[in-house]
Amino acid sequence: MDELPVPLPAELSERVPYRLTIQRTNDGALLRIAAADGSTPLCIEFGPAGPVLRLGTGLGIAVDGELRFDARNVEIRAQESLKLESGSTLELASGADIVIDGTGDLTASAREHRLSARLGDVRVEANDDVRLTGERIRLNC
Repeated sequence: MDELPVPLPAELSERVPYRLTIQRTNDGALLRIAAADGSTPLCIEFGPAGPVLRLGTGLGIAVDGELRFDARNVEIRAQESLKLESGSTLELASGADIVIDGTGDLTASAREHRLSARLGDVRVEANDDVRLTGERIRLNC
């Protein structure tokens, strides 16, 4: 489809090294900001499922206060790795099950571990041996 350039006011066009275009697509539109070198640092796709924001190189968000996301569902996907880090407490809470599923190993390391079931059993299952290593192993104490 045709790309329509959006003219900037003269006082901005001399100082801003980007151009803004709008392109109609089969199911919506694209709003694109392109740099002088042809790269596209920002593109917004408007379609039936809602707008999709595409950033060419990366995104940094710095907030002095709180940052919240409120939605029916939230998905975060990383093609390589995902890191959550907190300078203090990290809390995961759910009104239903929490599922951690991976194809590799799961390692949890902390000064101390507590495993508790508020209602029901604690089950440990392994395809191979179950090993408990400690100075003392106390059962039913």
